[in-house]
Amino acid sequence: MQVAITKRKRFASILYSLAALLLVLWFNNEELSNYLPYSTQESSGRELLALSTKGQNRQLSEDLGNGNCQWTHAQPLGHDTNAFGTLIASYPASGMRVTWQHTEGITGIQVGDDFSLGGVGATEKAGITKTQYPHLEGIWSWEDHLDQVILLVRNPRYAIPSYHNLIHEIGYAHDWEAAYEGLNKTFTARAPMDLWIKWRDYRINDEIKLWSWHIDYWMEGGTQYWMDYDFERNGQYPFKFLEEADQSNWPLDPHCVGDRDMDCVAKEIISFEKLRDDTTGPDELRKIANLLRGKQGMTVVSDEAISCVYHATIENKELPDNSNRSGQNRSRYGFTIPQMEKMQTMVTEKKAKYSSAPWDTNPQAQVLVELFTTYLVDIADYLVELNADPPPVNAYTREYHLELVSWYRSLGRGSRYNKAKVQQQPYLWREVKALYEAGEEEDESVYVD
Repeated sequence: MQVAITKRKRFASILYSLAALLLVLWFNNEELSNYLPYSTQESSGRELLALSTKGQNRQLSEDLGNGNCQWTHAQPLGHDTNAFGTLIASYPASGMRVTWQHTEGITGIQVGDDFSLGGVGATEKAGITKTQYPHLEGIWSWEDHLDQVILLVRNPRYAIPSYHNLIHEIGYAHDWEAAYEGLNKTFTARAPMDLWIKWRDYRINDEIKLWSWHIDYWMEGGTQYWMDYDFERNGQYPFKFLEEADQSNWPLDPHCVGDRDMDCVAKEIISFEKLRDDTTGPDELRKIANLLRGKQGMTVVSDEAISCVYHATIENKELPDNSNRSGQNRSRYGFTIPQMEKMQTMVTEKKAKYSSAPWDTNPQAQVLVELFTTYLVDIADYLVELNADPPPVNAYTREYHLELVSWYRSLGRGSRYNKAKVQQQPYLWREVKALYEAGEEEDESVYVD
């Protein structure tokens, strides 16, 4: 009987994943739209490297003694392996590029991504995969091939503007082909200030929440903040995000319950700020190495070699990166005082949550508390600057809101669940038609206060 129940759970999970993928394809004219993990894509050169090394024995960077090491390019693990799988998850633009480069440096294993855009290794059993899931820019594509997760975290004050720069570079692409064509433009130019302000004013409330909920998802084992059938997990009309006041009763993602696809509780927290810093970076990288070392199919350099390999990876990293972007200085992409106060409140609440029982004895939660503390100092200092010299602010009028709605829709990122389109899917329409009570198409699910 137990075997039968387990099989039913597995079958239900597979059906859920398949239904989500098919609906995403359909909503985008059979293209993978609005899911591309923009912040973690590789160049065609990397894909050519993967192809050129196909079938060769992987070489691991090694310790040569006296602080020296031999650095080697990462290669695909190969689909014949049965490696212990690790997922690296982050909110978009949280330093995933830096993280996968360093992870490849210490393992010699090419890191795959959730859209299989990382060369040959990503289309096979990659062993290590990266994603922004459950953010709308990610997708659960690894089925049950992975076993543990690493959560990468970055200060939202910097992650959110960086996320916008990335999607601007690919023309706010909302379909797979357009996004793929724009990959060679990533890390080349920051967005014009007027577009940043529009996107910020339209998206800021939800992106602050999504940053927060992304952490909760991977700390609490898959906490689902979106409604059923909202396969893009973006809270757009007629869907909405679940009520925050009832968060303790939010369900778990079907991928993470029963005969689950993977253990959805983060086994390690990595700070982007610490990883990119020359002084703290090697020790932060050791946390990844220690989690991977000894796992089936994983190769990891010796502990003594990590510092050397860390710096060698920086020397050999692929370009361009964030430092190569043209345009205004990154510090110019700021926020209004009310927006920063909302961010401050959110981070304060996160710190209080993970400082309290039952989290106060959880080692990973205490890592988060330390990071939130540093974020709050940075946010407070920035608020002092803003109050001393307040930036110009567009009045949040009804007219301004409608202007933003129209602009966002013109990008193809609004009105994702167009009523007429949904009605063409009889099964889906039967399940969600009650949500379209107004009977008219609208796009006001992302609010400007």
